[in-house]
Amino acid sequence: MKLTIALLSPTLILWAPTTQAQVPTPLHRFFQQNFDSTIVYQSGSSRNNSPHYLILAKYQNRLAFFTYTSPYRNIPGHYFPGKLSQKFANEERRFRATIPDTNQYLLPRRIAGEILSRNWRLLNPPQLWTIQGDQQAPKSKSKCAIDDGDENTFYLLSKTTIQVAHFYAPEYYEQCAGKDVNREQAIRARNTLHALLAEAR
Repeated sequence: MKLTIALLSPTLILWAPTTQAQVPTPLHRFFQQNFDSTIVYQSGSSRNNSPHYLILAKYQNRLAFFTYTSPYRNIPGHYFPGKLSQKFANEERRFRATIPDTNQYLLPRRIAGEILSRNWRLLNPPQLWTIQGDQQAPKSKSKCAIDDGDENTFYLLSKTTIQVAHFYAPEYYEQCAGKDVNREQAIRARNTLHALLAEAR
């Protein structure tokens, strides 16, 4: 599938064909304008692909880790008395209707500087910025198929570009379709960011 390049001055956006999850938001723009390099990782599924971001951003020699997610993301389907279930459902709908920005859902997370630096090196940004997602890779002849797999999207932000790489059920396709360097890198990056989240306070 052909890679589309769209120029929105002064930012160059490199992306596969547009989906709702891949449209840069005011939150993406904020990090692009105020940090030197930013990794925004979005995880979701076909059932819930609302914003659920892990964000690692670098400004000069400083690193910062943020989350942007709904505190009610995992509540639907659970019962609480006193009309709490309805209240939580309403709050979840309000979150999904909110365009991601520097609002109450964006939270800085405290992590020791040496841990942030070590994981930034593990992510290897110069290599990560060259990653190609599923839609940019050559068409596979594999007959592998899975329903309701996990959706993984990386937004790689610099001062001048926003690169988007999307991976659908990468671990499944690694096992079924064979090794792929881009999928392997995506899995490592995802695991590194989740490990950082586990360190957060």
